[in-house]
Amino acid sequence: MSRKSSSISVKNKWKKTKWLLSDGALRRYVPETRPFNQASLIQMIQRYRMVYFKPTGGTGGNGIARIERASLRKFLVRKDMRTAKLPSVRSVYGRLKSIARGRSYLLQKGIHLRTSGGRPFDIRVTMQKAGRSWVATVMFVKLGKPGKVVTNYHSGGRLALIDPTLRRAGFSASRIGKYERQLKGMGMQTARCFNRRSSRFKELGLDVALDREGRLWILEVNTRPGISALKTLRDKRLYRTMIRYSRQYGRTR
Repeated sequence: MSRKSSSISVKNKWKKTKWLLSDGALRRYVPETRPFNQASLIQMIQRYRMVYFKPTGGTGGNGIARIERASLRKFLVRKDMRTAKLPSVRSVYGRLKSIARGRSYLLQKGIHLRTSGGRPFDIRVTMQKAGRSWVATVMFVKLGKPGKVVTNYHSGGRLALIDPTLRRAGFSASRIGKYERQLKGMGMQTARCFNRRSSRFKELGLDVALDREGRLWILEVNTRPGISALKTLRDKRLYRTMIRYSRQYGRTR
């Protein structure tokens, strides 16, 4: 990051989650999230049939696992393309400890993602600063690779535009318009929330899930959202827009 921008980046997911939870307007969009330990694992597994296991400081979907309760005494722990069948919460805890290798992790309520063309997806809302004002500059969809735990581009996912993706998922034009307005509102509220912590934030990338019931959830907020993957879209306008704004605060030339 150049000196011109003096922008800051926060990698700690738990710190950013606590910021979101402290905001009355955003709290309802945040799935239950807890620091990983044996007690919180027991509580989360009892409460939800699906729980995600995320590194507190990870990026790009690396190190994420998914825990599913298949029956009263059977659990599935899935990481990358491999699944372990385990007979008890204690064995699940041991498996997760081996994945963590001493690193800090979080547990988050699992969201059953809506699918489009048979592929699960989530939505990226990118907020960037123009002077002192925040702008919702680009929104796009990350389509997950079938069988993968995460939708990230670097984990085999691909990027797509929101409108055609939601149309294939069965939404009308008016419903898509409502979602886009809601997503921009969530983005602006998140930007205000983070700005209260520091005016040096210049860009944010919200990863937002749309569940099977049509509800939106903020999965996490990136303080240095990726740009290069946007070049994979046939329509280069989103890439050019993000580059244009990033030049104003010195991230790109």
